[in-house]
Amino acid sequence: MRRRVDKRKKEPKPQGMEGIWAEIRRLNIFTPREIHRNTDIPRKTITDYVKRLLAGGYIEKHASFEETGRYVLVRDAGIHPPRIRPNGQPVTRDKGVENMWRSMRMLREFTPRDIMVHSTTDTVSVTEATVKSYCSMLLKAGYLRVIQKAVPGKRQPIYRFVRNTGPLPPQIQRVKQVYDPNIREVTYYPGAAR
Repeated sequence: MRRRVDKRKKEPKPQGMEGIWAEIRRLNIFTPREIHRNTDIPRKTITDYVKRLLAGGYIEKHASFEETGRYVLVRDAGIHPPRIRPNGQPVTRDKGVENMWRSMRMLREFTPRDIMVHSTTDTVSVTEATVKSYCSMLLKAGYLRVIQKAVPGKRQPIYRFVRNTGPLPPQIQRVKQVYDPNIREVTYYPGAAR
């Protein structure tokens, strides 16, 4: 039996950089107005991000720009939106979290030291303390399971990756809750029963 249209759960429209970037990739040639109409993201947010993408060389003004205000995607960086400063330079602050999440999804079973080694690059440094903290929150949120407990001073815990919700890393927010941008939900908050 089909549900009435007004009773169906509406999908939330994408938000923030993720929403803008997804729409740019979908359209390829676009105006900020089209992105606003398709996403409901505030125009200022869109215009600011478009300026950054232009400065970073991800988009260019289309040949018809003077008449239409259109831009064209010239450098597709994949599903993850480029995080760039107003001058076009990359922001590396969240790269460590992206690298940790990607490493967890690939390795499936790991120690914090494994993730540290696989997540550190020439431009991004990930410490063991950062990995332990991130793993602790993901464990609370149900993304990881301990398959071998730690023995202090002798052996690190071994985790198994058990909940893959998508390519975007869950975010640890200031209020110590876990927000998953893949499913657009808070998956753990302080005091939550697990």
